[in-house]
Amino acid sequence: MQSIPAVCFFLVIGTALLLVVPAIAIEEKVVLYQTDFSNDPGWTTNSPSHFYWDVPLEMYHFETEGGTNGYSFIPVDYTVGPFILEYDLIVSSLEKGGAFRFGMTSTDMDISTGVNVLSIFEELQGNQIMAIAVIDQNNHLHEKTSQFQSYCGDLPKCETKQFAENTTYHILIRYNDELTQADIKITDKSTGELVWGYFVPIGMELYPLSRLAITTKGDYQIGNNAEGYIDNVILVTYRPIVPTTVITTVPTTPPATIPPTTLPTPTESPLSFTAILCALGAGFGLIVGRRGRR
Repeated sequence: MQSIPAVCFFLVIGTALLLVVPAIAIEEKVVLYQTDFSNDPGWTTNSPSHFYWDVPLEMYHFETEGGTNGYSFIPVDYTVGPFILEYDLIVSSLEKGGAFRFGMTSTDMDISTGVNVLSIFEELQGNQIMAIAVIDQNNHLHEKTSQFQSYCGDLPKCETKQFAENTTYHILIRYNDELTQADIKITDKSTGELVWGYFVPIGMELYPLSRLAITTKGDYQIGNNAEGYIDNVILVTYRPIVPTTVITTVPTTPPATIPPTTLPTPTESPLSFTAILCALGAGFGLIVGRRGRR
């Protein structure tokens, strides 16, 4: 038989779980931005010949080059909290030192200053490298690349991961504001095979982030072009659901009126002839009895 303290312990734990579970389940997924480029996305760019909506392909074309400060962006209604950014990418050509950078940025859209969370596909030391780079509001860079020295150090059987040109990749970037970290996952869209993925600890919440942007601001290398297309962009966040109190008025039905019960009024019934004779007989008997005792 369990002791009373043990029973109390399990009751406390069970109650705590009942209180915690509803708290976890009061968030909703909110789509902040989504486009498949079947219609004009209306992105803002300072270089329309390099960044534009390709109508026949229904994708968005980019050509990045250092030293041009070229960019293309769309504002998003994001302030704080976690987010997930997904998109498809095809890099059709990549020069030495070239790089494609896309992600969430501040209004500056500068790759060398905060705040930004960027996915990067670049040529680096003869390799076609993938990376995730975060610059916080204190201008600290948190970065991991698919070079083996960066993401796995001295671990055995670890090798540099590369991407290929003219291949469609699906990129997923997640930012967790509670864990204060970001991660990236890159898969081959045709096969679903994981190409590379990793995370970066940040150590603080990021703000402000207000744009989805392809950018070369802060890249001053000349002749390092990268060209290709992006497609199927979606940005989501998770926001708490604020419960609303609904006052329900229960209709009251008036009680049914019960007619008063009318009791019959008692009436005096006339004395029967037999009762009168009995009464006279009893009186006569009393008189005779009294005379007999004299």
